[in-house]
Amino acid sequence: MDVFIKRIKINIFVLVALVIVDILVDLISFNEKWESIFTIGVSIIQIPMFLFLLFTLKSIVRQSISKEKQYRKLLDLSPEAIFVHRNGIVVYSNEAGAKLFGYNDQVEVVNRRWKDIFNAKSYASLRASSDKYDLDQQFKIHHFKIYDEHENVRYYIEAKSTYIFFDGEPAREVIARDVTAQVKQNQRLSEYSYIDTLTKLPNRRSILERLDQVIKISERKKKCFGLMFIDLDGFKQINDRYGHDKGDLFLKEISKYLKLCVREQDVVGRLGGDEFIIILPDADRSECIRIANKIKDNIPLFIADSITQVTVSIGISLYPQNGKDRDLLINCADQAMYIAKRKGKNNFCFFENK
Repeated sequence: MDVFIKRIKINIFVLVALVIVDILVDLISFNEKWESIFTIGVSIIQIPMFLFLLFTLKSIVRQSISKEKQYRKLLDLSPEAIFVHRNGIVVYSNEAGAKLFGYNDQVEVVNRRWKDIFNAKSYASLRASSDKYDLDQQFKIHHFKIYDEHENVRYYIEAKSTYIFFDGEPAREVIARDVTAQVKQNQRLSEYSYIDTLTKLPNRRSILERLDQVIKISERKKKCFGLMFIDLDGFKQINDRYGHDKGDLFLKEISKYLKLCVREQDVVGRLGGDEFIIILPDADRSECIRIANKIKDNIPLFIADSITQVTVSIGISLYPQNGKDRDLLINCADQAMYIAKRKGKNNFCFFENK
């Protein structure tokens, strides 16, 4: 292509030079004989040059058409979903693109608007990811979801769109790929950072964030809430006597048990080891007493045999009576828990401000 363009430039330069010379001949006085000879000579030179220019232009067009056919063939065979659209209408789709969106053939997609290709929820997701942009904006990335007929997420899509010329007119080329596996993997990693892997309860990080949220809500609504700090009495003997596998099994069972003892809106979490926290939104002192009694009175007292006894010591702090700060409320509940232990274990105790 570059060779052809260079030849065209040379031709145009020569033709322009000849035209200039022709004009100069008309301006300068020559005898008729030489003027006729020069005019004939220029014409003889111009005719093949114009023919060569025409041939070169045709070659460029043929080469351009050939390259476009090759490019379209590559698009058709590409494993990635590729679309070309103009003013919201799909003017090209390869087979992978049609299949990604649930169609069997490209013809089912071409010459249709995006809103006619997707169901309502999928199209809304696409629109939400596609802020308005100029057609000639060079590059843009979209992330949206494809939903099935039950409005469940079927695919997570990442699409990269680029400004191109297609069939001689401006358009957008979109390369879309299914990133569902990657998104779900990231979601699992995110969940692991907030979930205790053994008990599947919220971990320390999650509990602290939830506690901050409850404090903000309670402050705004002028509500109180309770915080329980729970420690298992006799748990060390289980690990020492039966091994850590038995101890882990017991922690799982205790986690299930604690969740059964609380209300639907309460949050049970594991701080680590044999320490648990329970957040009791909108709970006053009497409600905290009711739940604490339920936990300590119904806890399974034995594991493996009747010698190893496991009970709970519960410390309770109240918002806002004992503080309005997350760390202060936890510290108060922790201190109250140790007081409960000193009172004989399998007991609960409220923190009392001095």
